[in-house]
Parts: sequence; structure tokens; C-alpha cells
Amino acid sequence: MDELRLLARELPDAPPPSAEVVEKARLRLAAAQHKPVRPGRANRRDLAWGWTLGAAAATVAVVMAVVMAVVTLASNMTTVPAPMLAPPGGNDALLRLADQIAKLPDERGDYWRRPLLNNGLIRVRAGGETFNVLSSSRIDLWQPRDPGDPVQVEQRQQFVRPATEADERAWRAAGSPVTVQRVCTPGGMAEDCAAKVQLRSKPSQCVYTRAAEPGGVLGDRRLGELTLADLAALPGDAEQLREKLRTYWKTRKDSQPKDSFEEFLSTSSHLLELPVKPSVRAATLRLLAGLPTTKVRGSITDPLGRTGIEVTFTKSEGFTDEFGTDDVVAQRYTTILDPRTGTVLAVDVAIAVESTEGLAK
Repeated sequence: MDELRLLARELPDAPPPSAEVVEKARLRLAAAQHKPVRPGRANRRDLAWGWTLGAAAATVAVVMAVVMAVVTLASNMTTVPAPMLAPPGGNDALLRLADQIAKLPDERGDYWRRPLLNNGLIRVRAGGETFNVLSSSRIDLWQPRDPGDPVQVEQRQQFVRPATEADERAWRAAGSPVTVQRVCTPGGMAEDCAAKVQLRSKPSQCVYTRAAEPGGVLGDRRLGELTLADLAALPGDAEQLREKLRTYWKTRKDSQPKDSFEEFLSTSSHLLELPVKPSVRAATLRLLAGLPTTKVRGSITDPLGRTGIEVTFTKSEGFTDEFGTDDVVAQRYTTILDPRTGTVLAVDVAIAVESTEGLAK
């Protein structure tokens, strides 16, 4: 492998392999080792943002992506190590990615369509068996470039089913019940503990919303009340973008006085989830690469099996979550970027750093 490292060091601007090449290599390696390549599992830290409506938002995990989103506690992400797209801890990888992205064409249509998958694990009990179910919902957003056109949101529960083969065996041993009891976690809300969980194999609880948004403001308001026109006007220079973000921070300052500008800058990673020009995405990456809170960890496979670059933009370690009645699971959180476009594949990906009953490391 020393020769490969030498080539990587001497050719830092070489583009990463295509998704097809990577997938074929992974499958060949998996076949050689007689191990299946499997997607990971999921759980969550907290629900994200605000245009999610009604019952479809009531899941235990959420992850967003520009192309497609998945959620998260991705334990046992894959049985085969993904190829290294970026050296661990090397923020220069973001600068090289920015140079690559800045050359991409700006492609925009009349609508921005964003599909999101929100998945999460729920610990349940039935028939003397305790196991995990995976709850999955989907939200499809159509945001118009013309603020006079309607915004359309479609939401539905995709399925609720045993999370793994082992969970399915436990479910069958319990008599394959349609309704299971949620297992309480320490300090959990009483209504959550009393709730029954209905298993479903087909989409349900469909909700459609279609209406013009006043002023064309995006539902994602983590950086402020922005429109697609505001995003189109963002500068493609890192320093100019920093000053533009300062104006957003000042607007928010009254409502969030403890949020310093330096802390706010780390949240500029949200721009990677929005329909901004490639030049703005490149400027965002350059800005983030210079922050002390940004850490590039290397390559990773997301829960949908896509290879990406693992990056953390804020504090990501030292978190714990209750799992079942008496287990506290240590976990860290990360963001996964597309190595070709710099857009977000998955966010708030929670990775267990230890193994516990019913949950692999």
C-alpha cells in the first residue's frame, strides 16, 4: 500500500473513483472474503427541522440528504472497509474537494425536489421477546423557484418492521404480532412508554400539502428565513460568504444570544444541504475547512450503501443514549458528503462506539 500512498501524495488533485468503480471493487472484495455487503442500522439523536408535518414526523431518528436521506445509528455500517477517499483528519481534503466542485456546472430548474428518508430504531417487547423494529418515513418536498408557485410536500410512513434477521427471528418467536409494546428508557416520557407500535409492511398515513409559501421562504430556516433567490445571490468567495453569514448571525442574535459568530459559522454546513451554486458549495467547504471544529475522518459507507467522506463540523463525540431499560450506549455523530458534488448524503449519522444487548457496535 506504500505505492498507493505515494501516488495519493504526489497526485492530490486526482479525482476520486466513480461510484460504479467503487461498488464493483467492493463487491469483488466481499465475494473474495465470502462476506455479504450489507447496509447499516439506525437510531437517532434528535429531530431536525420544521416543515415536517403531522404523524409522519413521529419517528425516533432523522437524517437529511440533498439527493436522498437516511437516518442513522449506523452500527456495523459494512462488512468490507470502504476505499479511502480522504486521509483521516486531513482538512485539506475539503479544499481539494472544493477545487473540484467549483468546476461543476450550475444546473437549476423551476423546482427543487428533495426526498428525505427518516429512519430510526425502536426497542420493543412482545410475547416474552425483546427486539428492535426499524421505523421509516419519507418526505418529498417540491420547492418552486417562483414564489408565486405552490410548495408541495408529500409525507408517508414507509414501514415499521423488524430491523435485522435476528430481530425477525425474535418477532416470529413472539408469534409474529402486529402490535408490540415499546420498551421504556430511563427518564422517558410516560406517554412514549405507554405507546403501542403497529408493524406495517406497506406505506400508510399519507399526507399531502400544497400551498404557496408567503414570500417564498424555505421551510429549512436553520440559517434564517431564506428564499431560493437569497441562495442564488450568495457569493462564491469564502471571505465574502463569511461576511454574508455574519449578517444572518446578527439577525438571529437577539433570539439566540449565546450563539457566538464562531459557533454559528460551523452551522454553515447546512448550505451543503440546500440548492446553492457549485461555487457557493465550494466556498462553504473552504470556510469550513479552516474552522477548528471541522474534522475529516476519511471514507465511510452510509446506511444506503453509498460511499462518501465522513466529516464532523461540530462536537461529535461523548454523547450517550438510553437503549432499552438499562443500557446506555456511547455514540458519536457525523455527516457524510458526496465525494463528487460536496452535497450531503446523510447527516446526524449516529454510530455506536460500543456493543450492547440488541445493538451491534
